[in-house]
Amino acid sequence: MFDLIRPRKVLKNRRVGVDAAVLTLERRAETFSAGQHIEVGLPGAETRPYSLYSGESDPELEILIRRVKGGRVSPHLFLLQPGDLVNVEAPQGRFNLAACRPGERLLFLATGTGVAPFRSFSRSRPDLEYILVHGVRSPEDDFGAEFASGRRVLCVSGSVVPEGIFPGRVTKWLDQGQAVVYHHAYLCGNARMIFEAFPKLVDAGMDEAFIHTETYF
Repeated sequence: MFDLIRPRKVLKNRRVGVDAAVLTLERRAETFSAGQHIEVGLPGAETRPYSLYSGESDPELEILIRRVKGGRVSPHLFLLQPGDLVNVEAPQGRFNLAACRPGERLLFLATGTGVAPFRSFSRSRPDLEYILVHGVRSPEDDFGAEFASGRRVLCVSGSVVPEGIFPGRVTKWLDQGQAVVYHHAYLCGNARMIFEAFPKLVDAGMDEAFIHTETYF
């Protein structure tokens, strides 16, 4: 039973970039599947969906947020401090690992804060065989570094790309043809990346039934 009546406490606000933070929230008796999202907002105010950043067995709920200039929710969440209250609605969504069998190789494609469900996947299933390909504008948005070190390709599309980082977008990385060695592909991020990456994966020989998507608008 998910408690929608009592707002829950913010336990921590951890900055992970100039305009990004991980909010740690009080968890009660609810359960969720890695990859699901929750609606979060200030009490009595508008909410927005955020993919869970925490694992299924973690004692708290975590979400990864980016402060959007002019946004009606994220700028307020970004400034919250421990002890502040937020409303949280029940987890929902079908972006999950239900279709995967043990030992299958997984390709995770993300842009920006779209890495959030992949951290939840990795914390819930430490046995997963995967690689994370993460597209960002700046290296300071390398959110995958804290959980996918050694299992990620960072793609930077900005004008200055440090040595050792893939120069270009996620879809440019796909053009190298490396996707053919994976059983499933999971795509989470902006609509442009997903709309461009999906046909590239199909053209590479991946069955559409094994391509799973979650779009951030």
